[in-house]
Amino acid sequence: MKLIIVDRDGAVSHEPDGRAARAGDWQSHPGSAAAIARLAHGGWRIALLADRGPLARGACDMAALNAMHARLIAEVVEHGGRIDAVLFVDPVGTPERSARVTAMLEDSLARLGIAPESAVLVADTAPDLEAARAAGCRAVLVLTGRGRQTLEANALPAGTVVRVDLAAVAAELAA
Repeated sequence: MKLIIVDRDGAVSHEPDGRAARAGDWQSHPGSAAAIARLAHGGWRIALLADRGPLARGACDMAALNAMHARLIAEVVEHGGRIDAVLFVDPVGTPERSARVTAMLEDSLARLGIAPESAVLVADTAPDLEAARAAGCRAVLVLTGRGRQTLEANALPAGTVVRVDLAAVAAELAA
């Protein structure tokens, strides 16, 4: 089984800092829902890495955050795809985020019985990419969201692959 974990904020959403707090505010990058569907059709299980930023800021409650995710899932379904799980993590900039994401990845892989080398994390920030590498997953930086700033900071973990966006990742992995 292959698993791809896609960072909601930046890789899928136009809001790299998780500012969208309502379903009506959600705006995905063009082609991201179709890319997720392509990955699903290519035999990948899909997990969404979603931080709790809107909850932490008090911008919404869990029902509103679930409605936003339902809108994203509906976009993916419209393209014939699916999202198998939503994995919640602390907001970017939170102390210990990388360690917590690593632990969440390790736990998720163990529960699903997936070898780390069969998992890919697609994100736009160095802490998430570091967490992927620490968990033994492949790390892919996308240049959407904060991705260009992350690349320019020249602090990528060894072995990180760089792609322009999620559609480019899907074209490569679901070929």
